[in-house]
Amino acid sequence: MDPLWPTSADGLRRRSSHMELRRNFARSKATTAHWTYDEHVSLSEHESQSSMRRRALLRKASSLPPTTAHILSALLESRVNVPQYASSAIDYKYRLKETNEREFFLELVKDISNELDLTNLSYKILINVCILVDADRCSLFLVEGPPHKRTLVSKFFDVHSGTTVRPSSSTLNSNEVQVPWGKGIIGYVAEHGETVNISNAYEDHRFSDEIDKLTGYKTQSILCMAICNSDGEVIGVVQAINKNPIGTPFTEDDEKVRLSACYSIRNVEICLCNEQMKLRCLLLLLQALLEVVNDLFEEQTDLEKIVRKIMQRALTLLQCERCSVLLLEDIDSPVRPFFSHFLTDSSAIRRFFSCFIFFLWPVVCVQAFVIFCGLGINNTMMYNQVKKTWAKQSVALDMLSYHATCSKVEVDRLKAAKIPLSSELGIDEFHFNDFSLDNDAMITASLRMFLELGVVQKFKIDYEVLCRWLLTVRKNYRTVAYHNWRHAFNVSQCMFVMITTASFQDVLSDAEILALMVGCLCHDLDHRGTNNAFQAKTGSALALLYGTSATLEHHHFNHAVMILQSEGHNIFANLSSKEYSNMMQLLKQAILSTDLTLHFERRTKFFEYVLSGEFSWTDEGHREVLRSMLMTACDLGAVTRPWKISKQVAELVTSEFFEQGDRERSELKLIPAIFDRNRKDELPALQLEWIDGICKPLYQALLKLNRKLQPMMDGIDANRKKWQDLCSSYQQTRRASPLVVCNTCIFWGKTGRYASKTQTRGQG
Repeated sequence: MDPLWPTSADGLRRRSSHMELRRNFARSKATTAHWTYDEHVSLSEHESQSSMRRRALLRKASSLPPTTAHILSALLESRVNVPQYASSAIDYKYRLKETNEREFFLELVKDISNELDLTNLSYKILINVCILVDADRCSLFLVEGPPHKRTLVSKFFDVHSGTTVRPSSSTLNSNEVQVPWGKGIIGYVAEHGETVNISNAYEDHRFSDEIDKLTGYKTQSILCMAICNSDGEVIGVVQAINKNPIGTPFTEDDEKVRLSACYSIRNVEICLCNEQMKLRCLLLLLQALLEVVNDLFEEQTDLEKIVRKIMQRALTLLQCERCSVLLLEDIDSPVRPFFSHFLTDSSAIRRFFSCFIFFLWPVVCVQAFVIFCGLGINNTMMYNQVKKTWAKQSVALDMLSYHATCSKVEVDRLKAAKIPLSSELGIDEFHFNDFSLDNDAMITASLRMFLELGVVQKFKIDYEVLCRWLLTVRKNYRTVAYHNWRHAFNVSQCMFVMITTASFQDVLSDAEILALMVGCLCHDLDHRGTNNAFQAKTGSALALLYGTSATLEHHHFNHAVMILQSEGHNIFANLSSKEYSNMMQLLKQAILSTDLTLHFERRTKFFEYVLSGEFSWTDEGHREVLRSMLMTACDLGAVTRPWKISKQVAELVTSEFFEQGDRERSELKLIPAIFDRNRKDELPALQLEWIDGICKPLYQALLKLNRKLQPMMDGIDANRKKWQDLCSSYQQTRRASPLVVCNTCIFWGKTGRYASKTQTRGQG
C-alpha cells in the first residue's frame, strides 16, 4: 500500500459490485465533486471553509481527469493508485527515452513543430514535459491581459503523465484557473522570470495547499519554469509536480526542457500574430470597401461626379500617386473632354489604414475596388439611359395625348350646344335605330343620358369635364367595321333604356348606374378588330402585357383609366377616396364582364339564382353577377333590334371577323375554322346557333327577373324567325342542286367541301 495514502477506519469500504461503484460515484459527484479522503483535513475544518470558494476551486481545478482509472482510485477505500496504462504513443516515447535519446528528442520535435493550434500545442507540451522530467502531473499557464493588468490563465491544469484523452473545449472553459500576477509560486516565476525547483512544497511559504486539501492529493516536489520569447518577455509558466519515483526532487537537467516549449509557443504566437494582422487588414479593407460602396451609390445620377469619386477613392484606398478612369464608348460617338488632368492631391482625403496594406492586399483590393466601381458606373449609365428613355416616353405620351384627346374648340362647341330630349333623339326606346344618329349626335345623346339619369348632379361631375371626356372617348375608338364608337354608343343606349324603362333605376345604386354607363361607353376602347384568340396566336404586345385571359378587356379598362387620369378628363374627381376606389372596382367589373369566357362562367350561377327564385337584391355577389349579365345583354343588344338594323349589324360583325380570318390566313398561314370568308353564305345558320346558344337563354333569364324586358325578347324572337327563313331557303336551294355557286367557292352537300375556283351549275 502506498504510504502517501493514509488509511482510516472511518473511510469508505470496498464495494465488489460495479453497480455500487457507479452509484457511489454518482452520489459523490453530486455532493462533494470527487472528494477524496485526507487524514490532515478534518470535517470541521472543511466545513468552516466558504462553500462558494470550494465550488469555485473545484470547478476551476479538478485534479482528476475523466478516466476510469482515476475515478476508481478516488472511490476505492484502500487508497491504492490504480496503474495508469499509457497509450502506445506515450509508451513508445518512454522506450525511446531509455534506448535512443536522439530518436526520442526527434520524436518530440516532430510532435510539436507542426502544431499551430495553441490549445493542442499546450496539451502536447505538457505530455512531453511529463515524459522528459518524469513528473506525475503538469500544468501550463499563459500570460493574458494588458501589461498593467496581467494574469496567468491555465490552458490545462494538472494533466497526468498517463492520460490519453484530451479534455473537451467545454471542460477546458469550465476548469480554467486564473492566478494573479506575482501571487504564489506560479505568479512569482512569471513576475521574475526565474526557475523555482522545490523538493518539499510545504516548506515553501509561497505554496498554497488549498487544492491539496480539497482533492486529497499530496504535493511534494515542484518544478516551475518561465517560458520566454526571443525578447526575454515571459509568455507563460509550466509547472511540473512530483517527480517519479515519488519523493525524488527535480534535477538541473529537468530545468532545460523549457526551451522546446518556448520555441513552440513563440512560433504559434507568431502565426497567430500574422493571422490577426491579416484579419485586421481584411477588416480594414472591408471597411474601406463599404465606405466606397456607400460613397459611390449615393451618387447615381451624374457620370462625371461618380468617376471623380472613384478616382479620389482609388488614391486613398490603393495609396497611389495618380489614377485615371477610361470609359468604353462607341467609336462613332463624338469626342468630348472628360478630365483634362490627373487627380494627384490625396492629402485632403482621409486615409483608411496603413501603407503596408498596399503590399499585403494589392490584388484583392484592386479587384474588389474595380468590381464596386464598375457597378457604380454601370448603374449611373443605366440611370442615364432610363432617364433618356423616360424623356422619350414622356414626349411620346405628350404627343399621343395631344392627338388622342379632343381639342378645346370641340369642347367649347359641345358645351355651348343645346342637348335635345331623349324622346327627340329616340334613345328612350328598345327598338332604337342604331344608325339614326351621326357622330356628333351620338355625343349629345350621351350627354342627355347622363343628365337624365341624374348622375351629373349626384356625383358633382363638372359639365365641361364630362364633355371633354366624351369627346376623347369617341376619339380613342378606331375605325374598324364593328367595334367602333357607334357600337359603344348603342351599348350605352341599350343600358340607358333598360335602367329607365325597365325600372332597374329603382334597384341599382347611383354608383352602379354610373359605373355601368361609363363601362358601356369604354368597354371596347382601342379595339383592333380582332379577338382575344388572335392576340394569343400572334403573340401580340397586348397578349404579352395582359396575358391570354381577357386580353382585350384588360386593355380596354386600362385605356379607360388612362383617359380618366388625363388632365381635365376625370369625371370622378369630386368623389371621396373610398367612393373613387369603389367606383373604379365597379368599372373594372363592368368592362371585364364583356368577355364571353367570363360570361359563360357566371351565367350558370345567374340562371340558377333566377330559375330557383333565390336571387337576392341585397346579396352583393348576386348583384355583381346581375351587373355582368346586364353588360353582356347590352353588348349583344343588336340582336333585339328591328330586323333591318339587326341584319345590318350582323353583316358588320361578320365583315370584321372575315377580315381577321384573312389576316390569319396571310400572317399565320392558318385556315380559319369560323372566320372564313368563303363560308359567308352560312351566316343564317351561324346566327341561329348564336341566338339559341348565347343570346336567347340570357334574355329569357332577365325576362324572368324583370317582365318589363319583354320588348327585347319579342325582338329576338322576330329576328330568329327571319334567320330561320333564310336558313331554310338556303337549304332548299342546296337540295335543288348538289353544286351551289358561292362566290369563290362551292359547298358540296353537308360536308362543307369546296372547290378552289368559281364554277357554274352542271360543271365538273
